[in-house]
Amino acid sequence: MQHVILGVVSFLNTKPLIDGLEMIDGMTLKPMVPSLLIGCLEEGDVDLALASSIDYQKSSSCLRILKVGLLSSDGPTLTVCLRSRIPIDQVQQVHCDVDSHTSVALLQIVMKDMYDKEITVVPTEIRNLGGSKNDWPESVLMIGDKVVSSTNGHSYQYELDLGEAWKKMTGLPFVFAVWMGKSDLAPETVEFAALSLERQLRKNMQRLEQVVATAASSRGWNKKEALMYVGETMQYSWSKRHESSLQIFFDRAKELSLVSDDVEIKYFGLE
Repeated sequence: MQHVILGVVSFLNTKPLIDGLEMIDGMTLKPMVPSLLIGCLEEGDVDLALASSIDYQKSSSCLRILKVGLLSSDGPTLTVCLRSRIPIDQVQQVHCDVDSHTSVALLQIVMKDMYDKEITVVPTEIRNLGGSKNDWPESVLMIGDKVVSSTNGHSYQYELDLGEAWKKMTGLPFVFAVWMGKSDLAPETVEFAALSLERQLRKNMQRLEQVVATAASSRGWNKKEALMYVGETMQYSWSKRHESSLQIFFDRAKELSLVSDDVEIKYFGLE
C-alpha cells in the first residue's frame, strides 16, 4: 500500500482541499502555518505540501507542482488584506504576517506596480499583537482566518485586498498555494496522491455545507459568510488562466529581485 505524508494549512479556505483526507488509508496530514511547509518538504518530513506558491521559486530543492487542486481567487480574497490608518498610496512600511511568503511578495509587487512604492517589510507575528488598538502598527498585512476573526483588524480606515488588486493589474486569478513535491518523488506515490486529492476535492465540493459547518465557527466565521467565501470567492481547480498567472507572478518577482533565481515551472506528469 502506498503511503503519503502531506503538509497542509488548516485555514477555512483549505478545507475543500484537505477535509477528509486523513480518513484515507495511506494518507497522513501534518498541519502547520504556510511559512513552515517548504522547510518540511525540503527536509523530507512530508512528501507533498500545500505550500505558498512563491516558495517554488525560493526553494533550494528541485521541485515540481502537482496540478490537482490549488488555492486561488479570481478577484477579492477577503483574507489577504493590507490594512492601514493612512491612505494606501502613502504607505511606506508594512508590518507583514510571517505566516505567508507569497502574500508578502504579492504585496511588494502590487505596491510597486499600482503605486510606484518600494515598501519596507517588517516581519510580524500578527497573532501575538496585543488586544488594544494601540498595540497594532499603522499598516499591516494580514492573511487567513485572522482577517475575519481579529477585532482590531476592523479599526483600520483603509484596506487593499491583494487578490482584487492583482485581478485589476492582470485580469487573471491569483494563485496563493499549490501542491508541490520534490522532482524525484516516486511515480507511484505521485499517482496515489493525485488520485486521492482529486477524488476528495470533488467530494468536498459536493458537500460544502457540511465541510463549512464543522470548520467555520471554530475559526471565527459566520457560517453563511463562510459558505459563500469557500463556494464562490475561492477557486480550487486548475485552468490555463491559473498557469499564466503563476508565470506572470514569478516573472515579476524575479524582476523586482524578490527571488534570486529564474526557476522554470515544472509539473508532475500524470497519465
